[in-house]
This record gives sequence, C-alpha cells and structure tokens, in this order.
Amino acid sequence: MRTDYGPPNSGFGQSVAWIDDKTVAILLYSINARSWSQSEVWTFAVDIPLQNPLSVFPDNQQILDFEFSVTFFQMVLWSNNLYLLVIYNFVILVPSQAPGYQSIWHNDEDFYSTIFQSAPCPSGTYKNETGYGVCTICPPQTKNSGNEPSIECSSCLSNSFCPLGSIDDVILINYTSYIQTFAYPNSPDMNSYDDIIVQNVFTIGQSVRCLIIAPLFWTSLAIALCFIIWFIMTIGKVFNCQTIVRHRDNAKKILKNTDIVGEGERWIGGLSSFAIAVLFGFTFWFAADYHQLYPIETSGPMHASCDTTMRNANFDNALQLPLSNPDGSRWPIFDMLDAQPFTMSLDLINTGADCENITIQQNKPGVKYLTLSNLSCVMQPDDVTLTVTFPLPAHQLEVQLNVSGIYFIGGIRLCLRGPGIINGSSTLQTLDTCTLLFTTNETLARTSTVSISLIKVINQTSPLQIGGTTVYSGRWAPTIGEISISDSLVYEQDGEYLRYASERTTFTITISEQPFFLQNNQQPIVRTSELAFHTLLFCTLIIELFAMAFLLFKLIGKPLIHLFLRCQNKKTYVTQRNVIHH
Repeated sequence: MRTDYGPPNSGFGQSVAWIDDKTVAILLYSINARSWSQSEVWTFAVDIPLQNPLSVFPDNQQILDFEFSVTFFQMVLWSNNLYLLVIYNFVILVPSQAPGYQSIWHNDEDFYSTIFQSAPCPSGTYKNETGYGVCTICPPQTKNSGNEPSIECSSCLSNSFCPLGSIDDVILINYTSYIQTFAYPNSPDMNSYDDIIVQNVFTIGQSVRCLIIAPLFWTSLAIALCFIIWFIMTIGKVFNCQTIVRHRDNAKKILKNTDIVGEGERWIGGLSSFAIAVLFGFTFWFAADYHQLYPIETSGPMHASCDTTMRNANFDNALQLPLSNPDGSRWPIFDMLDAQPFTMSLDLINTGADCENITIQQNKPGVKYLTLSNLSCVMQPDDVTLTVTFPLPAHQLEVQLNVSGIYFIGGIRLCLRGPGIINGSSTLQTLDTCTLLFTTNETLARTSTVSISLIKVINQTSPLQIGGTTVYSGRWAPTIGEISISDSLVYEQDGEYLRYASERTTFTITISEQPFFLQNNQQPIVRTSELAFHTLLFCTLIIELFAMAFLLFKLIGKPLIHLFLRCQNKKTYVTQRNVIHH
C-alpha cells in the first residue's frame, strides 16, 4: 500500500482507475488549471512517485467545447475507453483509438452525453499505441504532414530544418538573418596626401596588375628608351655617320625645345622630359582617381593604385545624446527618423497553423489589450511557413502574436522594415533587417518573449569642396536583447504533458529606443583645392629630382668620366711609345 499526494485542495484521487498494470488514471476534482474544465484526469506510471503526470485530459488536442467550465464527479475506464460523469448527470465518452488515431471533441447536441470521434493524428505528431490518449510530438529530424494516420514520423532530409513537431522539410536559406548597419571602417594609417602620392608613385607591387599600373615601371622603360636614343645619337657622332648626324641635328633642335629640366639648354634634357611626362601622366591619373574616392558610399574601387581599398576619407564615431543646437533647432534627420513608419513581419517556420489561428495585439498598461488591424497573412510556397505582416502604431511598444490551437512552431523570423526618404541634404535610409530565432531540435516556447532595442545611427559626411553642404544620412539599428523562446527546461522539470496543455502559443515583442545615438563622421583626407595644389607641387618635385640628377652627373659623373678617358688615353700613349722604342 502506498500514499501519494497531489496538488493541495484539488480533490486529488476523487476517482482512480487502472489503465493497465503499469499506468493509472487519477481524477483531480478541482484543479482549475485551464479554461475548458475545472477537473482533469492525470495519467501516471505506477513505478515512480505520482508527481509529474504522463498525460492530462482534457488538453489542446482533446478539448471540451462547452459554454462553461465543467466538473468531473466520477471516472470509469473500461477496455481503455474513458467514461466521465459530469454535473447535471451528463456523460462524456472518450473511446480508445487504434495507433495513428486519437479521439477529438464532437458536438452531437445530445442532451445527456457526448462521444468523442476518431481523427488522424494532427500534423507534427504520431501515435504508436492503442488508447484514448493524445498523439505525441515527432522527434527531431522527423516529420508528419498530418494528411493521414501516422504510427511513426518519417525521416527529414539531412540539410533541412526539422526540429520537434516538424511537418515538412524547410530549407533555412530562404529565411536567413541579415542586417544593414555595419561598423564604419578604420581611418587609414597614412592620412597625408603627400605621403600617399609619394608611396604610390615610387613603389612597385609584386602582382602583375601592380606592375602594369606602377608609374616607376613605365618611367624606367621610358628612361631606357631615352638611353637607347642617346646611345644611337652618340655613336653617329663618334663614327661620323652622315645620315645619323643629319637626323641628329634636327632631333637636338626638337629635344631642346622640349627640355623642361634645363629650360631648353640641353637636348639630353628633352629626352628626360619624356620620362617626366610619363610620371606626370600617372600622377594626374592617380589624383583624378583619388578625388573620386569620397565619400565611401558612392565611390568605387581604386584603379590607379595597387591598393584597391584605398579611400580619400578619415573616419571617427562616438555615442552622443540628441541635444538641440544653440539656436534650439536640431538636425532634420532626427525628425525623419522619429517619423519613419515601421512594418513588422513574422515568418512562422514549420508550423501547421493557418491564418484563422492568428491574431496580433498591442499590450498597453491600463487596458486589457488593443487588437491591431491591417493584418496581412500569407502562406509561403513551402506550405509550412506562415508570414504575418502588420504596421506598428509606434516605435516603442509591446506587441503580441497569438496562435490558437495545438500547433507547434519550429522557429520564427522577425523582420522590421520601413521606407526611406530624401529631404535636401538629409537622407533617411530604408530599414530592412531580419533575425531568425530558433532553438536547435526544439519547438518555439508556448510563451516566448523577445526584446528589441532601437538605436539611431547618423552618418555625417563633410563636403569635398570648402563651403559645400554637409550631408546627413540616418538609419535605425535594431538589436536583439533578451530572448526566451525555449521551454525545454520546463518540460524536463515539470513534465512533457505541459507541451499539450496550452490553449495557444504567444510570442511577445517589446520594442524600446535608446536615449543616445551613434554618430559616424566622414571627412576627406584632401579636398579638391588641396589636391590640385599638392599634385602640382609633386610635379615640380619630379622636375627638381631630374634636375638634381643632372646636376650630380655634371658635378660628379662627368669629371669621373673625363678622368677615366684621360687615364685611358695616357695609357695608350705610353704603350705606343714603348712599342716605337723597341
């Protein structure tokens, strides 16, 4: 003999019946836990303490559709058929069903009794034993579409989203998470235009592309070509070739006119001017391309440099409070952000729920709730994903999705969208961000909560020309805060029967706004006028470098050559005298 105690003041044990030699059904007269009945029948395994039941009747699959909450006075079990005596001498019969079937409510309008009727297991569940009880949820990586009786769930594809209670295979690539707001880049290590242009002109990269666009490479080829021309003209003079000498004289006149190093004094300076022209061409190409690298939102890759990620921009950012300007005004972008309408979309993934099971409400203090209108509900092509879309009446609020019935939800994707607008120098960016929420191998909790925090992100772009207009762009950056979407610990602690006890699934979303905003500042490294001036200065530097090279050649190289030739001539003279004396 053993003694067990149920919930206090519940009438635990008002009636007891054996189901078989391993399980027992116990009537709780006044549990009053759910709306459809004040009494419940709990089923226990007899070899363990009677604390957490294996199942409970009624539940969300076997509801009692009375106009009032009923009370059970007596319970009888015969051949696995459940008989319940209700107030006013009304009898409820829940027949035992074969595997793959369960007994569900049927209103036959009989004044004295109601008999549950047979029905296949609902989608996402199965039943592999005979009895009056409910169907059991499909294990992970199995599914049941619910179109016919199921004594076991079929296997899912290995790459599909198939948690507990799945109906069909779902490919999550169609319901991915994505965001729009990313961190601003770091400012470049080299933020002086003079250093940047020197680095670009006088270095050669290792790749083929870097070699082809390297100014120093093409300048070296030009210098080599100039040396060949000089060599030919010098050979013609030494060997007194009349054809070369005639053309040499004409070439010298032309080259002297193009001498930008010695100001027309030397024809050799005209040859070097071709190499200088090559450097000038690459310098102006780089300057023009670099000028187009601001701002980063509209600029493309860098073509005139080996570094394609180069940008004409410095960046910094900081968290700010949205304080007014000294004149009492504030940036118009703030008003545009505050006025942006939001639309929320919820994708209920791998669920058997239909649009008629969905309602949306706004929870407000002081009132029960407000039902949101303009609700759009669409079943996706995979037939197991329901998309619910509705406008939000405010930016800061609490909304609740209600899914009535026995339906399980594998996961949910929350999307927040809003239109963009341009007003002069201020641009409100389009809002379109989605977050996929699910727990691996679990269903969505019967009562799930998610908090969303909104942060204003303001991008301030300084003008490229002095005196130009500063451009502002703004966007909301939603971030997911606290999440509670799994009941696995509750079921583990208090019993799996709770999975079938809820009348509905609720998903509550709390949206709040942070009092601060993130300000991203973007400024050009060099503005248009500065770029033109520094580019011309660099061109004069190139000329001075070539002039210095000629000067060093004149002061050092030329005397050394003359000294070498005199030594050679003297050596030759001495050798000839020795030959004559002998």
